[in-house]
Amino acid sequence: MTFLLAALMTGCGAPGPRSGLLLSEHNRVLLVESTGRTSRLKLTGDAVALNEALGCRVEVSGSPLGRRFIVNRWKITDSGYGSEPFVGELLFTGSAWRIRDRNSQTLVELVVESMGKLREHEGDLVLVDGFVLGPNLVKVVSFRVLRDL
Repeated sequence: MTFLLAALMTGCGAPGPRSGLLLSEHNRVLLVESTGRTSRLKLTGDAVALNEALGCRVEVSGSPLGRRFIVNRWKITDSGYGSEPFVGELLFTGSAWRIRDRNSQTLVELVVESMGKLREHEGDLVLVDGFVLGPNLVKVVSFRVLRDL
């Protein structure tokens, strides 16, 4: 009886990392894996930023709970341009705009002339796609705000 209750509470999936495409259905965020398995994601803490990452490929870690997968760690691996975007808090330090990239843990400087309206989001968690022009220097091609901090 205890085993059956535990199986119902934790779901049939194994805990650990999963990867796939983020989609939305009826105001729910879904992860569609390459195998076709679809999981409804429970987003709490900083993972709520994934609500704004629909259409991106992600890796998530956490644990299943019934039909949901509770996300406790996440990484955006592709936002539609075929390469890993830069994700982090947008900072203005000294005379430069920068992002502390969550994926690489490096401080990336953005070319000011390429930023456009991105400059209006200082302090927010943003996703930036762009071209690497030099060591830790990126020309912005597109961006989206993941979380307004």
